[in-house]
Amino acid sequence: QEIGAIIVRRIVSLFALLIVAIVQYGCQEPSQAVQYEDGRYAGKPDTPNWAGAAFDGNRETWQKEIRRRNRLQSEYSRPGGA
Repeated sequence: QEIGAIIVRRIVSLFALLIVAIVQYGCQEPSQAVQYEDGRYAGKPDTPNWAGAAFDGNRETWQKEIRRRNRLQSEYSRPGGA
């Protein structure tokens, strides 16, 4: 019986150690340092806001929509505004 208890304790200890290792690995934070090559940013290229399908790459249409949204956010220009 003693040998069985020792084996069970070892298995439980190894399982607990495995759980601790998995939790520590899962809690790591990936590096967020900016990488530069030849003095320029080497990460994902940024695309302009107007480059999506909604505006078909038309910057003027995007700017008009932004101005329209800003006007609608003004409490003074909304219907029933102060």
